[in-house]
Amino acid sequence: MRGFGITAASVALIGLTACTAAEDKAAPAAQPAVQPSEAMQQTFGGCTWGEVTGGGLSMWSYACPASAGDFRVVYDDGLPGFAFESSAEDGTSRSPAVVIFKKAADAPIDAILAAVRAKSPGPHSATCVLSTIPSPEGDIAGFEPTGAVKTQWDAFASGAEGAEPVDAPCGDMGPQMSGDRGFRVLADDPTTVVFIEYGSEIQPFDPASIRKIG
Repeated sequence: MRGFGITAASVALIGLTACTAAEDKAAPAAQPAVQPSEAMQQTFGGCTWGEVTGGGLSMWSYACPASAGDFRVVYDDGLPGFAFESSAEDGTSRSPAVVIFKKAADAPIDAILAAVRAKSPGPHSATCVLSTIPSPEGDIAGFEPTGAVKTQWDAFASGAEGAEPVDAPCGDMGPQMSGDRGFRVLADDPTTVVFIEYGSEIQPFDPASIRKIG
């Protein structure tokens, strides 16, 4: 009996030591499901990386304090979609980052054309179309002018000699003199098309992280 008692005590001590060692070597805190690129980390130092949700979608982005620009990405019912929100002495302002459009699951992306024309009024929006091109993220559609308007815009945008100045023909969601933008169908939800404002520089959000939730 005496030998058994010593053995039990030893087992208890070993167990306590193992638990302590496990606590000392506890796994690090779980990393976010989506990681920002190295370029984003360098660009948005001092900002906080996190998930923003709304409208049945999730997206990862940076939120930056006043010392780093005072802006963030928020869900905006009015778009509907996600907006850049920034603060200044004259108040808070928002501009679209991602706009959500809906269609039938088996419908082509052209099914949202009337809604896009309504949300992006321009001098020639009524004749602009969704023109799809392949991209690393999947097919991206641009809201593009057609015919003579396209010829005139392409000449002006490329800086062709003697080209006449032209206003952005398809509104804010169409081609501009700077920045990139486009539409894509979500891979995990064929009923959802998102317009993405890619901008001309590194954006504080990851377009590839947009996904369906719920």
